Amino acid sequence: MLTRMIGVASMRRETFQEIKDDRSRLANGEALLVAVLAGLSLGIGVVISFFDALDIYSSIGEIFTAIALVILAAVFWAGAIFLIGTRVFKGTTDFLGLARPVFFSLTPGLFFVLTANSTIREFVSAVLVIWIIVINVFVLKQVMSISGQRSLLTVIFGIWIMIFLVGVLAAF
Repeated sequence: MLTRMIGVASMRRETFQEIKDDRSRLANGEALLVAVLAGLSLGIGVVISFFDALDIYSSIGEIFTAIALVILAAVFWAGAIFLIGTRVFKGTTDFLGLARPVFFSLTPGLFFVLTANSTIREFVSAVLVIWIIVINVFVLKQVMSISGQRSLLTVIFGIWIMIFLVGVLAAF
């Protein structure tokens, strides 16, 4: 799993293909574990940054909420780019063949714990989000067998959809 995470973070095309082609339950579990670890890192970063204001129960709640939100966002993201990539740009893959590499693309999220430091929070968050987005462009290119331009457009449209969904959910 660690070599796959390093391969994805390094954007090695053979790693993306290997993860796509591995249809075992273990590969699905590893992909989910990467998302859980990214959520855990995010939750710990939030708890540390608000350490004085949170009691133990709130801290545990923040961590579990972060984990759940990262998994939920990853599922919606994978679904959005799957539909755009296969329907609009005629990419070829199955949902899990795309979802596994997308979940692995959250590997840089392990560094979200660094957002606990308020002086570098914005910089670290921006770098990590951009890193994850760039990995997703490479994931789409390799996994769906579409061009780099179509991969980039798929990610851009996916981001617009996610922004719209967050805006709709925030209205409630």
